[in-house]
Amino acid sequence: MKKILVILTFLLGLILPVHADVMPYYVNNINTNSIGVYQASNQIKIYKEPNENSQLLLNILWDNKSYNCPDISASNLFAVFLPKKDLAFLTVTDENDNEDWVEVVYNSNGERKGWVKKDDEYRFMNWRTFFNIYGRKYGLYYMKDAPEETKTIYSSNSEDSQTIGKITLPQNVKLTSVKGNWLLIIAFDIDKLQKIGWIKWRNISGEIYLFPDIK
Repeated sequence: MKKILVILTFLLGLILPVHADVMPYYVNNINTNSIGVYQASNQIKIYKEPNENSQLLLNILWDNKSYNCPDISASNLFAVFLPKKDLAFLTVTDENDNEDWVEVVYNSNGERKGWVKKDDEYRFMNWRTFFNIYGRKYGLYYMKDAPEETKTIYSSNSEDSQTIGKITLPQNVKLTSVKGNWLLIIAFDIDKLQKIGWIKWRNISGEIYLFPDIK
C-alpha cells in the first residue's frame, strides 16, 4: 500500500502544474541597471534584437494555473510572478528609440538579455510609477539584506537634512510620496510607534532596498 501511495504521489507531481510566487527579497534580486518593470501578458516572446525577424530567444506561456517554458524558471525570468493575481513583471533595462520595445533581463546580474515588443505602452512602468501605483496600494517591505543605514528617517529628501528617527523592525510601511531616490513614508515599527519621514529606497549605484509588498 505504501509503495502505491509513493507511485501516485510521483505521478501527481508530473501531472499537476508546480510553480511558486516570485518576489524579490534580496538586494541582488533586482538588476542595478534596471529602469523599471514591464507587466507581461500571458505569452511572452523575447527576441535577440528589437525586431520580430531577429532570433527568438524564449517563448513563454503562463496563466494562473501553469507556467510553460522548459528553458528558464519563473524565478529567473520574473522580478515579480504572482499567477493567482494574474501579475507578472519583467525587469527592464532599456527601451529602443521608438519606445515600442523594452530590453529585459532574465537573471539578476544581467548576463542574459533580450527584447520584448510592447503590446500596450502602459505596461512599461519606470520605478517611480511602479512604486507610486503598487507601493501606495500595498505598502512596502525591506529587502532582507538592506543596509541598516537605509532605515534612517530624515526630515526631507536629502542626506544633509536632519535625522529624525530610525526604523528597527517595521510592521508596516506606507508610501505617500516618491522623489528621486527618496520615499516619504509612514512606518509602524515594532515599538508600535508611528514614524513619519523620508527614507532612501535606492542608492546611486541602482541598488534597491525596499519593494512594494504586493499581496
